[in-house]
Amino acid sequence: MVAPSSIPRRSGDRVKTDRRDAMMLAPLARSGDLTAVRDLVRAREDAVRECRNARHRLKALLLRNGIAYAGKRVQQVARTP
Repeated sequence: MVAPSSIPRRSGDRVKTDRRDAMMLAPLARSGDLTAVRDLVRAREDAVRECRNARHRLKALLLRNGIAYAGKRVQQVARTP
């Protein structure tokens, strides 16, 4: 993974193809001019996963207590004895 802002571009070079990107990135990678952002991407994925897991745990807790939350407002659920 490479930071898009670290890739030098010529003005007017708007056409994007995998082949052209590969031909442009290969020499930059060999010379070490690209900045890796792999750790940042992994940290973001971990944060998104943790947020989703926390949301699921919270919704399960609310549902166990008879409260249904669909993301907009809280509704009381009729509890069976």
